Amino acid sequence: MSITAPDDVRWPDTVTATGGEAGAVITARDWSGTPLGPIDGWPQSLRTALALCLHSPTPTVLWWGDGPVPLPNDAYRRLLGPGRAAAPGRPGGEVWPGDWAVLAPLLAGVRAGRGAAVSPDVPVRRAARDAGEDRWFTFTHVPVTDESGRPAGVLSVGAETTAWVVGARRLRLLTALGAALADAGDPEEVARRAVKTLAAAVPFVQLHLSTPDGPRLVAADGVEVPPGTADGWPLAEVLADGAARLVPPAGDRPAAPVVAVLPVPDPGAAAPVGVLVAALDPHRPVDADHRAFVELVAGRIGAALAVARAEHRRSVDRAELRMFRALSERALRRAEALARLAGALSSARGREAIVAVLTTVVPTVVDATALRVAITSPGRATLDVAGDDAPPGPLPLHTDVPLARAVRDNVVLPLPDTDGRTTGLCLPLRYGDGGTLGALEMRWAGPVADDEALRNLLDAVAGLASQALQRAELTGSAQAMAGFAARLSVTRSTAEAIEVILDAATTALGAELPGLAMRAEGRRVRLWYHDDVPGTLVATFRDLTLDDPRPIVHALRDGERLVLRDRADFAARYPGRPDPVGAHGLVTTVALPLFGAGHRPIAALGFGWRRERPLRDTDLALLDTVADLCEQTLERVRLAAAEHNLVTRLAGRLRSSSLTAPPGVEVATRYRPAMSGLHLGGDWYDLVRQDGDRLAVVVGDVVGHQVEAAADMAQLRTMLNTLIRLGVPLEEVFLRLTELLGVGFLGTCLVVVVDPVARTARVARAGHPHPVVLPAGQPPRTVQTANALPLGMVDRPMAVTTIAFSPGDVLVAYTDELVERRGRPYDEGVAALHRSLVGVRDEPVEAIADALLHDLAGSEDDQALVVLRHLG
Repeated sequence: MSITAPDDVRWPDTVTATGGEAGAVITARDWSGTPLGPIDGWPQSLRTALALCLHSPTPTVLWWGDGPVPLPNDAYRRLLGPGRAAAPGRPGGEVWPGDWAVLAPLLAGVRAGRGAAVSPDVPVRRAARDAGEDRWFTFTHVPVTDESGRPAGVLSVGAETTAWVVGARRLRLLTALGAALADAGDPEEVARRAVKTLAAAVPFVQLHLSTPDGPRLVAADGVEVPPGTADGWPLAEVLADGAARLVPPAGDRPAAPVVAVLPVPDPGAAAPVGVLVAALDPHRPVDADHRAFVELVAGRIGAALAVARAEHRRSVDRAELRMFRALSERALRRAEALARLAGALSSARGREAIVAVLTTVVPTVVDATALRVAITSPGRATLDVAGDDAPPGPLPLHTDVPLARAVRDNVVLPLPDTDGRTTGLCLPLRYGDGGTLGALEMRWAGPVADDEALRNLLDAVAGLASQALQRAELTGSAQAMAGFAARLSVTRSTAEAIEVILDAATTALGAELPGLAMRAEGRRVRLWYHDDVPGTLVATFRDLTLDDPRPIVHALRDGERLVLRDRADFAARYPGRPDPVGAHGLVTTVALPLFGAGHRPIAALGFGWRRERPLRDTDLALLDTVADLCEQTLERVRLAAAEHNLVTRLAGRLRSSSLTAPPGVEVATRYRPAMSGLHLGGDWYDLVRQDGDRLAVVVGDVVGHQVEAAADMAQLRTMLNTLIRLGVPLEEVFLRLTELLGVGFLGTCLVVVVDPVARTARVARAGHPHPVVLPAGQPPRTVQTANALPLGMVDRPMAVTTIAFSPGDVLVAYTDELVERRGRPYDEGVAALHRSLVGVRDEPVEAIADALLHDLAGSEDDQALVVLRHLG
């Protein structure tokens, strides 16, 4: 039977209106000649996943089908730059910024059911003539299931890891530099080794040492870059005031790099010991981090020069020399440990893996004896704590313990011992906008000096940890939204859709106490909610009407999205109104309108968080995605329900019969409509009384669905009923039907004429499933007849098969949907019917019919069934 999805004229317009430039390009393209086919015929699972992709604030691409066909969003298209703008449907090798030969089998594995996969640190390169920066992204690839439950596509969500990659490279360079300079015997050798090491990372480098006669070039490497020769660098000025200079490229060479002219500090003196001239990476911004790094390089060279001078002169006290070496070795160890931490965090997937890295690696980086990490999700009022002596269960944020205070107040807290000396710190972990997402608690064996080196180290550790946790949060949100979309795509009714919305939407957002308000009769409003909503809160929302001033009804009535950051915001917007939601512990609340056809609000979704949650741009984008997915699902199930009700009423009228069975025959009939409005209208049964207490049983199935199939079925039923009543011989009934109606239809039919007096049943079959007979005291068997063409193709009299139908025998006629199941051989379904019959053979026919429908449940199509017993 064919399956025709309901028309959804809103969907392409919605993609154009809300999907940005990528959505407009997708709807403007003619997809008829592609593997995806015309856009109006795309399945709901593809539509839902595409909506999630287009609304994602991060670079995201949906790969669909065997190709696979890429459908990128605006952020992904911008990522590739103007020279490689990713148009929907282009080959994957042109769209993917990394190695396609690596990605293609990875995507195939995700579609094959091997689970989500990750492409770490994919480079997005820029040509030398381009002005943009080199960037790196980690892509998480999650499967997208279709209506059958099998993966049909892959959603690739990118999270930028440029900071980790650049940081790791810089740390590796510092490590290599420290190793190269560790045993240099004199300043000249230090200079040569330093330039050689740096030349592997920068296009141009010089090192000038200070002499009584001025700066002297000791080592150089690379091609000289504008603005000119060494005489053009401000060497003397840098030696005089110890301030770094940045020399921009000449006007005729705008693509050339900026050159940093830096003082090389002398740890034992106020004046610089030399000048480092280095061309900076033209594809990295010359920001504070970049400048701090090159200054750190210069400082490392200065420390090595100081040690080399001490060795060379042998006039420095041996203890001081050991101190210099210890400081250098300590700095080297810290740099190496930071590099390990950055690498481990960049490859950690998920919050638990990141926490494991922090608790095991960070203590070695900062020389701490104990470390605990506390993390909170946005809007949550508790902390998850891990590490040494972590308390069981979540830690409430309002408690007066240092970890909770550091997160709550967003401050660094010293941890004193019994003598008042600082032996530990609580360090907040922050989002990019400064809000807290957690804290690190570190303790040392003894007092900790407040020196700049330690502060810089701790800031670097906190920055790496914060970035990793933000990346995990973003990836987790994308996976939760993908799961939400998948669950919505298989809902079949409004009740199922509401259950998924209340359960999965707020889970994806980390919210609590969801409620869904929908219009009811007149101006009444009905509210759906979960059992975990307190009864005292539910009581305040009874008897709602559209005039109610509360936010969720306000959103339903006016179609306005309401975001109340805290209860003071509620009081300012609704002065004098009671606040039952705030009284039950929610702080930030949202009322999200959901629109139907014609952009008319049909529902509103309300939820909140127990701690103030600033909603960032990415959070607002998630709200838009949640609303769009909910709107599509509610509209889809509404249309399906309307069609289901229409066709079921029509089918019920056509199948109703008040016929009384003839003496000696017990009859039970059943018609079960499809599970949704998408598969209705083709199956029917009929009972026709004939002379001599004979009974003609007709069971048929018209190819097609929906109202048209029901109309075809009504016409066939009427004509067959008439032909049988007129006494047309059974072998000629289907031929006469073809002569009367032509060949403009297609279907199957079975006619069984039961004669209880003669104890026979005559069977004529036009392409229909064979009936099943259960003789008294014997196993069931299929009634075999000659092969027959289906209705609309019969061009000659049919062969009629006569079987015995004795007292106690049971005869079953049915349509194929009773035994056909996707992924199961047809014969196995018939065998299941036989087994079910044996178990209820002694029951009344009504009980037999009910048992068959129960045991053979699971079809997505409508079914017709007739059960007869010869009573004797």
